[in-house]
Amino acid sequence: MLLDNKNSGHVGKELKSHVFEGSKLSVLSSLFTIYGYLSLKKELSKLSNVRLLLSDWRHQNLQALIGADNELRLTNQLDQKRIAKECAKWLSGKVEVKAGINLQQASQNIFHLDNSEHPDFAVHGSATFTPTGLGEVRSDALQMNTGITDHETTQQLSSWFDSIWSDDASAKVIKKELIEKLDYMAEDQPANFVYFLTLYNIFKDFLADIQNKITLQTTL
Repeated sequence: MLLDNKNSGHVGKELKSHVFEGSKLSVLSSLFTIYGYLSLKKELSKLSNVRLLLSDWRHQNLQALIGADNELRLTNQLDQKRIAKECAKWLSGKVEVKAGINLQQASQNIFHLDNSEHPDFAVHGSATFTPTGLGEVRSDALQMNTGITDHETTQQLSSWFDSIWSDDASAKVIKKELIEKLDYMAEDQPANFVYFLTLYNIFKDFLADIQNKITLQTTL
């Protein structure tokens, strides 16, 4: 099944329809945001176990945990501190978190649901653990995902994920570090904290262009 978060199905809706009490979720994603958590909050509460593997953890700063440009409307409308606190509490429970080592170039993202009394379900493709990746926020970017119900294929994806998860050379535990970042976001920060993060998110591409020009001039 094709899921492009536009006209051919949405990742978040399919995941929600395949989550049952006691399901187990394994996720490989280059991005994770508090609003991605919020998008699946109800369904995540049903899970008996979650394994979250972040393939680009070193770039997962505070701004990245809030979201990208096209998710700013959520940042402006919702209680960021409350959501960060709820997300940290969820992670403190039946959630294991690891960072991929040398997985920064991994182009695939995976959501795999292990359902003991129902068929397993998986999503493989561009979808990240964010509102954009889940299809909760519309994006002009091309998104291509495959929803998979075939038993053999879902088992192959699960085995591939297991091989990375259990390999200390491929993944390291970062649960404590992620929760510490969320706890910091949930604390009382100066009134301009979110304001400056938002400004950075808006102008970061412009700043990157300036830095590139400076670097180019110094090499001439």
